[in-house]
This record gives sequence, structure tokens and C-alpha cells, in this order.
Amino acid sequence: MKSICLLRYQEESKTLSLVSRSHSARAISSCLVSDRDKNLFVYMYLPEAKESFGGMRLLRRADINAGAQINALWRMPCRGTQESGSKKALTWDNKHITWFATLDGGVGLLLPMPEKTYRRLLMLQNALTTLLPHHAGLNPKAFRMMHCDRRSLQNAVRNILDGELLNKYLYLSTMERSELAKKIGTTQDIILDDLLEIDRVTAHF
Repeated sequence: MKSICLLRYQEESKTLSLVSRSHSARAISSCLVSDRDKNLFVYMYLPEAKESFGGMRLLRRADINAGAQINALWRMPCRGTQESGSKKALTWDNKHITWFATLDGGVGLLLPMPEKTYRRLLMLQNALTTLLPHHAGLNPKAFRMMHCDRRSLQNAVRNILDGELLNKYLYLSTMERSELAKKIGTTQDIILDDLLEIDRVTAHF
């Protein structure tokens, strides 16, 4: 019920000390951080940031609503490219996928993205939100917003892309894909390459 704490173990003195913590009241079920309101959060230890009070407070850097309670998280390395030593292989070198399982039987993943790819896919996500018809007219952006029973003093940070929505791009016609890509200042080949690259580095099963 008291959110999360970052602890440090010092082997030489055999002591466990508190380094930093999150000051929000949150019922945590596992750490990356997932809570009972079906949210998923990414926290960072940034002692140089003013709002962290010299590192005493962990800072929330990303959040999304997963739509189900997450109770298990595990990590796996990204799959390397076949052309070893290539530019693409270096992009995913030492990167890890965080897989998660939900209480209703779902499986999902979090993947760190290169900044350029993230910006491009964020523009695509925003375009898909407004241009595609959605089930029962529901808004996917509102669905993925952090949900909270009590009022929070911090706004949603987001910074996590909705892979389910982005994959709908693959099912559009060639003409629709081309027009959508043109609207965000890129080409459909670049977007398809981004989406297929994500699929390739996460294809463990």
C-alpha cells in the first residue's frame, strides 16, 4: 500500500539502506510497477533532477493502463539481427524486453525504443486514433490513460506507445497506409520496417 522503495545492499558492511522511494500511496502487485487499478508505471532514480529532492524521490517517467491487473513480470534479451555487426544489430544490443502476464490470462510486453522510432510511431498512433473507426466509438487514447481512484497531484506522463493500436496500420489498404504515412511526413516502407523490426526482436515464441 506504500508504493515502491529503491534499496541498496553494500556487501562490505553487509547493510541494506534506503536510497529512494515513490511518495504516492499505491497498492503494488509487482515491480516494474503495476497496481490494482490496472496501471503500469516506469520510475527512474534521477538524483540530479530538482523534483527528486536530491534522489530521495523516485520520478515517474512513463505510464499506461494495461486494461487488466498485471501480477507477473519477467525479462528477456531482444533477439539479435542475422547481419551481426549491422547498424540494426547495434540498436538492440544489450536491450531487454519486459514481458508481463495479467490475471485474466493475457500476455504483453514493454520494449525500449530508439528516440527517432518512438517519435515517428507516436505521430502514427495519434493519426490512427483520429482516423480509424473504433469499437463502439470508444477512444483508445482515453482507454490507455492512467486510471486512479483517488485524485493525484501529478498528470499522466504517458511515453508508452499502444502496440495494439499501431498494429492496425498493417491491416489498412496500401492506399490508406500511403496517405497516413504522408500525413505524418514519412513513407509506408519506413513505418512497416519499424513495425516489422519490433516484431522480429520480440519473436521469442
